[in-house]
Amino acid sequence: VQLQHDFENDPSTDSRPFIFATGVTTLIYRLGRPLRLLRKQYPKTEIRVSVGVTEEIVHGVVDRRFDLGLISLPFPEENIRVIPLFEEELLFVRPSATRVRGGHISTIRPSELASVPFLLYPKRSNMRSVIDHFFDEIGLTPHVIMEADDTEAIKRLVESGFGCSILPEHALRGQTRFYHLHRIGGHRLMRKQALAMAKTDYPPKLTQSIANFLQTTLTER
Repeated sequence: VQLQHDFENDPSTDSRPFIFATGVTTLIYRLGRPLRLLRKQYPKTEIRVSVGVTEEIVHGVVDRRFDLGLISLPFPEENIRVIPLFEEELLFVRPSATRVRGGHISTIRPSELASVPFLLYPKRSNMRSVIDHFFDEIGLTPHVIMEADDTEAIKRLVESGFGCSILPEHALRGQTRFYHLHRIGGHRLMRKQALAMAKTDYPPKLTQSIANFLQTTLTER
């Protein structure tokens, strides 16, 4: 029985589809090269990618619909095993009437956010929890005029002049744009990214192997 278990749990012979879940922003800006390398490293494995938000990804991992997920922390970890990856800064974004070039990030005072119209992620999202916790820390209730799940949609609405937002830095850099980037004076707003798999005494070897590969690929400088 043990030999059969070991054989069935051999990553080189596992023929089942491997389902990896991630958020759309991370997929666009972080996962291009790692996923190419992953497919090259595991040519015989059918790898599928599912896109969703952290809450959906964790539920899918716990229910065994997803083998591995890339999520934002903090998130309750009682039913999942978490492998930390990296921290990511969140920046304040405000519209610009003229085209902005370069990656300059200036600093604004927290008090300057008091009357700003905000476009934010929905209340149910992990990202919104991180942002709301920050607002609680500075004693501010944001004036939220619109909510959207998608970072790219929020970014375009900011560029169109509908309001301001707080978004992940990697979605904002290296492009000509119609918005300004700011840090908030005296505060460093961060979120943590991590891999998540179901908590079990015997994790599938393929899942562990792919998790180790992605951890190495995503954290190398």
